[in-house]
Amino acid sequence: MEILLRKGAMYGFIIGLGIAILFVKNEVNRIIGNGVIETTYLTPFEYIIRVLRYGVIGSFIGVLVGCYLFLKQKNKLLSQSK
Repeated sequence: MEILLRKGAMYGFIIGLGIAILFVKNEVNRIIGNGVIETTYLTPFEYIIRVLRYGVIGSFIGVLVGCYLFLKQKNKLLSQSK
């Protein structure tokens, strides 16, 4: 079970990082008024923290999927042994 959870966490983290790199923007747009838009770019540290946050969320989702697959496999083996 430990290996399945570890793999799920690792794959979830990698997939979460990949998705975050594709979809997290490194700028913040704010409408000031009269059609004026202010664009502020994030520092590299802030951007990395945002991307890592999604990677960690993906890791947790990977662990949950790993638990589900383990329980499904365990129930299948128990039903076959009866």
